[in-house]
Amino acid sequence: MSNIIETFSLTKRFSKATNYRALFRLQRQDDFTAVDGVNLQVRDGELFGLLGANGAGKTTLVKILCTLILPSDGRALIGGQDVVAHSTEVRRLIGLVDTQERSFFWRLTAYQNLQFFASLYGLKGATATKRIAELLDLVGLTAQADRRVMGYSTGMRQKLAMARGLLVAPQIIFLDEPTRSLDPVSAHELRVFVHDTLVKQMGRTVILVTHRLEEAEELCDRVAIMNQGQIIACGPVNDIKQLVTARQQYHLRIAQFSPTSLDGVRQMAGILQLEATTTDEMTTLDLLLDDENITLSPLLRYIMAQGGHIQHCQAQSLSLEKAFVQLVGKK
Repeated sequence: MSNIIETFSLTKRFSKATNYRALFRLQRQDDFTAVDGVNLQVRDGELFGLLGANGAGKTTLVKILCTLILPSDGRALIGGQDVVAHSTEVRRLIGLVDTQERSFFWRLTAYQNLQFFASLYGLKGATATKRIAELLDLVGLTAQADRRVMGYSTGMRQKLAMARGLLVAPQIIFLDEPTRSLDPVSAHELRVFVHDTLVKQMGRTVILVTHRLEEAEELCDRVAIMNQGQIIACGPVNDIKQLVTARQQYHLRIAQFSPTSLDGVRQMAGILQLEATTTDEMTTLDLLLDDENITLSPLLRYIMAQGGHIQHCQAQSLSLEKAFVQLVGKK
């Protein structure tokens, strides 16, 4: 499978200065590096997740790839075309689905909104009419096409944003937090549409920018984790988890375990996280161990020495969220 997106030491710096004198400085020592030497490859036809905390550089990276801002250094190729030298050609290949509240004209209907954006892409007349009708049917908004967007629910606006992003039949679709503010049912429907329709049926390449790690784990073929402007991990979800394989989650249920003994568990070395639930009859522990080969045996011996009866002890696979937290250094 060939790469449809490639970046080479891609970098973007912004000046921290806030006054006009900064425009005339020859040396900007206060520059902030939002994207720092990113090397990334996305394969044709895959659903690729871009993850990171707020301020990690995800949005800046996507804006460079969508030709909205220029890089400071490095290169980015979309379908073999340079995003700076061949920006017009690149724009024909991409669609950006931005679900911000202010991205539509609220007093216009959904159909009128799509007509306006189609004209910006050079789609007019019968060609635009046919394309808009196809997209409204695809996202399930045909019956609501003549309603003003101000009367749309959040889920309907998300669907309309998806239709707008597909106007030029792009090969690559960037989805920026597509399920933000959606209820669970609407979010599930949108995820199914992205996975089954866009990727599987239409063969599109989708870049999913999300804070919902469980969403990325469910949908994506591969993920990249950004931190402080750099890609710190990239690969299939299971490979990302294996970067922290020594760390293991365990779920224990213990009878006859006193609160004082529980305090002793909290003080043991090698326990990174501990969540405890205590009732009159049972204590439940959910632990993240730094290294199970070192920590687990002393933990079990301590519990039994304190009179606890271990009724259940099960290792649990590390979630992408846990792996993400460990990789970015947050405990």
